[in-house]
Amino acid sequence: MSLIERLTRATVCLHLAPHGLHGVLRRAGRPLPDSAFHLPIPNPDASWEVALAALRGWLEQDGGKKLPLAVSLASRWCAMLVVPWSGALLDRSSAQRFLHSQFAAVYGDGARAWRLAADDAPYGKPRLACGIDGDLLQGVQEVAAAHGRRCLSIEPIVGPAWRSIAGGKPNAFALVEMGRLLLATTSGGRITALHSQSCGAAWGDELDSAWRRWNLRAPQLDAIEHVALLDLSGVPQANVPERFQPVPVAGAAHLMREAAWA
Repeated sequence: MSLIERLTRATVCLHLAPHGLHGVLRRAGRPLPDSAFHLPIPNPDASWEVALAALRGWLEQDGGKKLPLAVSLASRWCAMLVVPWSGALLDRSSAQRFLHSQFAAVYGDGARAWRLAADDAPYGKPRLACGIDGDLLQGVQEVAAAHGRRCLSIEPIVGPAWRSIAGGKPNAFALVEMGRLLLATTSGGRITALHSQSCGAAWGDELDSAWRRWNLRAPQLDAIEHVALLDLSGVPQANVPERFQPVPVAGAAHLMREAAWA
């Protein structure tokens, strides 16, 4: 793709979550003013099938040009691991076998039905890997294709969240979504460890306890004084511990930049 094409290309950035579809139009790397939208999704069971149906409905109603899509998915539907280096990662077929063995060891045999991908870490370094239900991933691809849309990327929201703040070189960050809390440590521009758990509406009370519980398994967290905080929950808190320093976020879809996973 030429430089001119890159600068003039427009992309619809979407974030699909259990209770909402968020979107924004991005051109030349910047969100266009007044292009953001939010479609609430009535979905008490947080089913991805219901959310996928909402995405299909939005595409049917969207009268704009058939612009390509960059899609992020809620953490609830994305299993994440930092996997150790293995020579098996150098070949696509052996990489899949290795990743499935790593995810099955943590998440059980159900992980064998997931589509797995890992980012492109330097040789010999651990890699950030993601597992997504194969039917969900295929569903997003098919819904987009049925409406003449090309999917540039489909990835977990933690990827765009990290890339949006990586320039500040935080040693750790917390990502809060409705019902989900993710903690991560970083080094050398990469995510080095992850902890994910469910959380309630009063997530401000749970941040510090979640950090301290993780600290029991990872004593190196003692050296981290400040944690960047990205709040996508839609439920602001008045009692966030001082350790966690909020980063302004316009919306989940605004976090999309270049994708780590295609």
